[in-house]
Amino acid sequence: MSQVSLKPEMVMNAININLNQQFFVESRDYSKNLFKSLSNGDRHPLMKFEMGESGDVICHLELDKTEYVGKINYGKFRKGLAMMMISIQRRLESQTPFNTLASDAGEILFNVPGILKTDEEVNVLMCSFKQLAPGLSLVKLMYMNPENYAQAAGINFDDLESNDDEIKIND
Repeated sequence: MSQVSLKPEMVMNAININLNQQFFVESRDYSKNLFKSLSNGDRHPLMKFEMGESGDVICHLELDKTEYVGKINYGKFRKGLAMMMISIQRRLESQTPFNTLASDAGEILFNVPGILKTDEEVNVLMCSFKQLAPGLSLVKLMYMNPENYAQAAGINFDDLESNDDEIKIND
């Protein structure tokens, strides 16, 4: 299999489309069961990039909730996910470059947060992309430490209003 290059815009657009399908288009029962499985540490197929002669790249989805503040549930997860997806869609539409951070392990973190603020807590959801093996990659949804994120981004969460209302994403 030869090497393929995926542009950040292409990856983020595909991630947004597939997350929308899995969590907002599919039935509530389906997406709730998927959330439960991801919360338990399971990995699930998310999408496939068809790269012609170079072969396909299969992407799995994983959730890292270790930095989540409070008790996570399906509704809060879905709202934070919607906030992240709205941010991604705005970047794509405005053709604003994606800010990325790369780890030594080859994981690329997209600095496009979904910030969910309730009366009691703030949570920041972001996603990363990593090649696991030739033709196999991983999209990880991860909660970031909100205090560290606010400090690094120069954000004061006290200035943000609660955004825990119902959010709708449509393709």
